[in-house]
Parts: sequence; structure tokens; C-alpha cells
Amino acid sequence: MKKPVRTALEEGGAGSQNTSARQIGRIAATLLTAAMIIGTGIFGALGATAAHAGSTLLIAMIPGALVAWSTGVSGAQLGVNFPKAGGAFVWARAFHYDSLAFIAGCCYLGQGIVGTSVVALAFAYYSAQAVPGLPIHISAAAIVLVAVALNSFGIAFTSRVVIGLMALIVALLFVFVGFSLPHVEVSNLSPRFETGPLEFMAGAAIFFWAWDGFMRTAIMAGEMRNPRRTIPFSIAGGIAIAAIVFYAVAAVTLGVLGGAELGKDDVPLFKAATRAIGSWGGWVILAAAWLASINELISDLLSASRVGLAMGQAHEMPRWLGELHPRFNVPRHAVLAIGAVTFVLVLFFDLRQILPLASFYLWFGSRSPTSQRCTFPANNA
Repeated sequence: MKKPVRTALEEGGAGSQNTSARQIGRIAATLLTAAMIIGTGIFGALGATAAHAGSTLLIAMIPGALVAWSTGVSGAQLGVNFPKAGGAFVWARAFHYDSLAFIAGCCYLGQGIVGTSVVALAFAYYSAQAVPGLPIHISAAAIVLVAVALNSFGIAFTSRVVIGLMALIVALLFVFVGFSLPHVEVSNLSPRFETGPLEFMAGAAIFFWAWDGFMRTAIMAGEMRNPRRTIPFSIAGGIAIAAIVFYAVAAVTLGVLGGAELGKDDVPLFKAATRAIGSWGGWVILAAAWLASINELISDLLSASRVGLAMGQAHEMPRWLGELHPRFNVPRHAVLAIGAVTFVLVLFFDLRQILPLASFYLWFGSRSPTSQRCTFPANNA
């Protein structure tokens, strides 16, 4: 006989005393989603995408946006019906795929830890270019501690920090866009389809990862007020805001450099800014990239700790991971545990030693059991 779907209440969701407070409304959740998308991806993905897609860069950005949108719709449905933090771990358990849920949860935690380590080390390496002699590992470990601290004082505080950082990043990017716009060559924006369809799709696949973060409000559903309205609105709105920023930046960069030159550079925004604006334009892009790295560190730890919380509450991880701080109502044990592992990794390992592990988690974690088609009972809301 088929087992019934576990309700959110049975999973410790809506109405449970073991979930965090629902403090994030629709506008805050939408801005939070946008902030989690507008990270380091736009700074690192444009060059690699253009290397495959060439002058069709702007078109190659569309498939990833559509995949993010459609996947976000599915994630919103799951978050609405199971409004508890934990993402794929909670969703798979609701349909009694407990073993797959454990694998999905471990993969998300691993991806969060390794991804945070990569961003912290990359932040330190780039900072060393501006400050010669800066100790790489100590700097990376220090920025991890900053991310841990900013995740320890409640979701309302952390979300304000993340949204505030996004506002600064977007402001700096639009300074770049505004001052570079007079130097755009319109002919560079015309797609010439100089690469084949396979190369085009390879570029589209690369840029997809720039959209990462679009579903985190569903993963953090336990902290959303009125999740039935908030989660779908925030995912759709967050993707739309990010798309406006992405296309403005990409169009100007492509217009200044052209597809061929853009594809040869790993830091095309920096090159376009220095060419169009001058040396101070390069510093604008560097400042935006540094802030984006910090924002991504905070966001990665924010969502990963909620998965740790859910796994601790389900006794699939040590129980103390599932405990909430009595005052700030956040999974501080999970934040500290993930932060401690990340701290050790960046202190003793180099970026190129961690990157293969990051690729493994990215590949393995993308095969989540939640991609299965589900039908929800009406009383699961």
C-alpha cells in the first residue's frame, strides 16, 4: 500500500515549535532572492560564455533564465506545500524517499561548504592583487568568520545585510553601465551566429550557473511569512530583477569589447571598465566584485545552515544541529559547524585543491531526487 505524503506539520513545518520565526515578507523575500542571484557569477561567467557563444552572448543567457524560471516554479510549489527549511532534504522525506533525502541533504551541505571555501579563497586571491603580500589563507579564513558572524543574529538582520550589499553592488554596476554606455559600439551587439549550435549551447550551460540562488527562498520556506504568496512572488520577482541587471551589464560589456575579445578575457567587466572609463572604472568593478564575494559567502552559509537545521531536527545529523538560538531564533549551531569546517578548509588547502571537489558536488547535487513529478493533496497547504 502506498504511504501517504507527510504533511508539513509532521515534518516539523508550519505550526512546529522547532522552526525559525517567519519574519520575511514578499518584498524582502523578492529582494533577498535577487541578492542571492546577483553574486560572483556575472563577474566570472561572461567571458567563458562568450568564448563559446561569441556575439550571441545575450541570446545564450536566455536558456539559463528559462531553466531557472521553470525550476523556480517547481521549487515554489514544493516550498508552498512543505513550508519548512531544508529544501530537497525535506521534500524528498515528505514522499518517503528517506535515503535519497539524506543524500540530497549531504550533497547540499557539501556543496555549501566547498562553494563557500572556493568563494573565500577567490576573494583572498583577488584581494592580494590589490594588496601585495596579503596572506591568502589567513585572509580567506577571516572572511569566513565575518560570514559566520553575520549569520548569527537572526534572519531579519542577515537579510538586511544581504539586501544592503546587493544595493551597493547594483549601484556600482550601474555606474559602470552609465559611464560606459557612450563607448558602446552598436555593431558589437548584433548576433552573427559565428559559432555552431553546440558551442552556443555550451555557452548557455556555462552562464546558467550565474543564476544560482534563485530557489533559496523555497529552501528557507520556514522563515517566509505567508509562504503560499511569498515564495512564488519572490522567486519570479528575484529572477526578473537579476535579469535586468545581468542584461544591462552584459550588453554594455559586449558593446565595448565585442564578442571575440570578450571571450578571451577572464575578467571582461574589469577590461571594459578600464577601456571605457579609465583606471577608476576598474576600481568600481573590483569593489563590486569584492562586495559580491562577501554577499555570496553570507548567502551560501545562510541557506546551507537551514539544511543542516532540518537534518538535525530529523535526527539524520547530530541533534544539536537542529537547535535554534533562544534569542535570535537561528540555527547557530549549524552556522558554527559549517563555518568551522569551511574555516579549516581555507586555512590548509589551496583553491585548485578544492575546485575539483566543488565540481563534484555541483554535478552530483544537481541530480536531486526532487525532480520527480509530484501531486499534492489539497490539505498540504
